[in-house]
Amino acid sequence: CESRDPPSQMWRSRSSFATLKLTHIGPITLTFALGYAYSSTSPSGSRVSAEAVSSSSSSSSPTATSSSSAFLTGVTRTARLYAVAAPVVIRYRYLEQAQKLFPRSDEETANAEWHALDVAHADHIVDMLKDLRGMYTKYGQMAAGLTANVSEHWSERLRDLEDAVPPRPVDDVLRTIEEETNKPWTETFEAFDEKPLGSASIGQVHRATLRASRKQVCVKVQYPDAQNLFAQDMKTIRSFCRIFAPEQVIIFDELTRQLKEEFDYRQEAANLNQVSANLRATRYLPRDVDVPKPLEKLCTRRMLVMELLPGPKLVDGMRVCAEEEARRLGLSLPDYEAEMRRRFDEDGVPSSYRGASATTIALYTSALRAGVAVRNVAALTYDWTVAKPLGLRQAGWVSARPPPNVPRIVNTLMRVHGHQLLVDGTFQSDPHAGNFLLMPDGRVGLIDYGATKRLTRAERLSACLLYAALWRGDQSRVLQLCKVGGYKSRHMDEGVAYKLCRFGFDTYGRDLLGGKNIQQFMDDLHKTDPLEEAADNLVMASLLSVRLRAVGLSMGYPIVCSRWWGPMADRVLRDEGLPYEVWDEALMQEHLTADIRVA
Repeated sequence: CESRDPPSQMWRSRSSFATLKLTHIGPITLTFALGYAYSSTSPSGSRVSAEAVSSSSSSSSPTATSSSSAFLTGVTRTARLYAVAAPVVIRYRYLEQAQKLFPRSDEETANAEWHALDVAHADHIVDMLKDLRGMYTKYGQMAAGLTANVSEHWSERLRDLEDAVPPRPVDDVLRTIEEETNKPWTETFEAFDEKPLGSASIGQVHRATLRASRKQVCVKVQYPDAQNLFAQDMKTIRSFCRIFAPEQVIIFDELTRQLKEEFDYRQEAANLNQVSANLRATRYLPRDVDVPKPLEKLCTRRMLVMELLPGPKLVDGMRVCAEEEARRLGLSLPDYEAEMRRRFDEDGVPSSYRGASATTIALYTSALRAGVAVRNVAALTYDWTVAKPLGLRQAGWVSARPPPNVPRIVNTLMRVHGHQLLVDGTFQSDPHAGNFLLMPDGRVGLIDYGATKRLTRAERLSACLLYAALWRGDQSRVLQLCKVGGYKSRHMDEGVAYKLCRFGFDTYGRDLLGGKNIQQFMDDLHKTDPLEEAADNLVMASLLSVRLRAVGLSMGYPIVCSRWWGPMADRVLRDEGLPYEVWDEALMQEHLTADIRVA
């Protein structure tokens, strides 16, 4: 039962619910399905009887009260999932079946029906994901990055989850600070901005001024219930996967291992220090990027205090540029983004960037600033010598607003993250546009190192060998590496393995997808050679690639990771005394198999 529906719509999954692939279905199906698994288990994963509920309610001990509260929280979240998501799922499923039984006269009519559902339901589903936070928000954020797999309306709304999760009241934040420091917050901070700089799935960030030094800092505070909710959500999702999509369990297990580290902000402080040291050793820092320095004496399990880097977030800076470009074209921002999305839908993701170079944009920026400076000098002279004495209208002062140098930003992000992955083996595994700052001096600020992945040497060498092979287009070496790494499929088709690796680690370009959307592309690969087993060791490396590609697309710059990381991987292999040319299956078995985890 393959999908034969048009691209760019979110409900183009297989009609059999039991065969749905979680990475290809829309967030509504995910949340509704999770509600099923959640409602049948307690927060600890075991079934709950009526007697247990009664017993828990009647107990007066603190432990019983805590258990009862956790249970009621789970019931409330489940009830909301069903109340909000169930009717929406039914409507999408109904339309899916109706279009199969009674095909529409043309694609435009069918797409219009899907779009009407998107507009009717996306807002309140995303609002629900915001309110539920936890893993629901986290997976909504990941879905936002898969821009070629969801409709335009869903993609825009899901992007809100990257940096627009509703903040908690500031009183909750201050109470957590006092619990972590064991003293009134006013003894630590002279001032504390009530409006957060950003809020996310497990905590929020505020600007503050230290009382001791009067230095402005950034304070990240974890929500009181964040860790419990994440644990519940992960168990819920895993229960669903084990029943309906066992091939996804390996991914969720790796995510669970990774996410556990995010709840101790002392570990994030250590991550920031390690990443800074690694980047300083290569001079990326301070030349190209900056990383906030943690104030370790003030950092606790649920509070991270670090220096405040200047500049807007990349996602905000690009939004301003998009608004200016839309105005220039006489369009509203939604209409402009819809036009850009339509081009991607019709033409696919380009295989390479064909815009102005970093040098060209830098020259334009310099010329623009020089021109504005000359104009302002002339305006100032006119105002003081003519306009003011004669009472005429003054020319006034204007400022230059050059566009971000997108090629330079992308080049910086790809070189830095490639070095972290292939050389250091320590990288931010979930980078999105809300985790980068456009600093006033042109550098990129790298923030949020909670999701920091550390690779073993075997895993790092595997990533190097993979990107060196993808860069060369060496299909046989890719299949050989997959076999050694625990990959198994029904026919062990070389072409399928190569395309899967390019899709998961390299590109979404139309040279790979061949005019298909992601759902159709993956369905065709599954039909040709169904996957049976795979290792999870490089799941986070794949997520790094996916997220950076999404950042590139948001700036109109299609990224092919191997173009940056292939030559870098080649150099690393030579430096390790294991150049690409000497690798064979025996060498792979010797160096790459120590840590493989297969599901």
